[in-house]
Amino acid sequence: MISSKVFEKMRPLFDIISHSKGKTIGQIKDELNIERSRMVKGASGLIVEKLLGIENNNRDGADIPEIGCEIKILPLQQNKNGEIKAKEPTAIQMINYVEVAQETWETTKLRGKIALTFWVVYLAKKDGKALNQNDYVIVDYFMDHPDDVQNGVFKKDWEEIQNYIKSGRADELSCSMGVYLEPKTKGKNNQDKTDAPDGKGGTIKARRRAFYYKKNYTNTAIIPNLDLSPIKE
Repeated sequence: MISSKVFEKMRPLFDIISHSKGKTIGQIKDELNIERSRMVKGASGLIVEKLLGIENNNRDGADIPEIGCEIKILPLQQNKNGEIKAKEPTAIQMINYVEVAQETWETTKLRGKIALTFWVVYLAKKDGKALNQNDYVIVDYFMDHPDDVQNGVFKKDWEEIQNYIKSGRADELSCSMGVYLEPKTKGKNNQDKTDAPDGKGGTIKARRRAFYYKKNYTNTAIIPNLDLSPIKE
């Protein structure tokens, strides 16, 4: 259950996105007096965070620590047949192999990153074609609080990933693993490596990875709950 304290804290953010539905990132830039002529990858997400008054960060804790809430940006793609799906997996947090090997599901930091999430959704690809970031359209928001069944799936995925790490197979992790979680590479290149257990009490080097929400999760748990009228009208 989501408490009244959460709704009281989040209501201003709900209102901001509600009033922004149907607007483009370019329009929001103008309203916020943001001068950004060159939109590098990820700039649209930073602009949404600016709209919400949230400071971009890479902390272990939640984006809104008072209520333990994360904020995630979800870009959608509308295929040529009109079907609307998640455009890509969504990053959750970097994997610290050494830490994860020593955690349990009850103590893992990951749980605090997925327990309560405010998803802000925009359309980034229309009729199978990528839009310019200035033309991304704000669609809707959704408060996500995984239920016991969903948490059971997250737990199973996490334990599979942890078993690979503990047994010295961190560099064999693949984004094809998992139902809701995937361990996707996230580094400068294939040579960007960090320490990981070797399964024998020592360490090896493995490519940097992060926990990601698989598109299967956002396609089934988030998108069906959205008001898609801003991009269907």
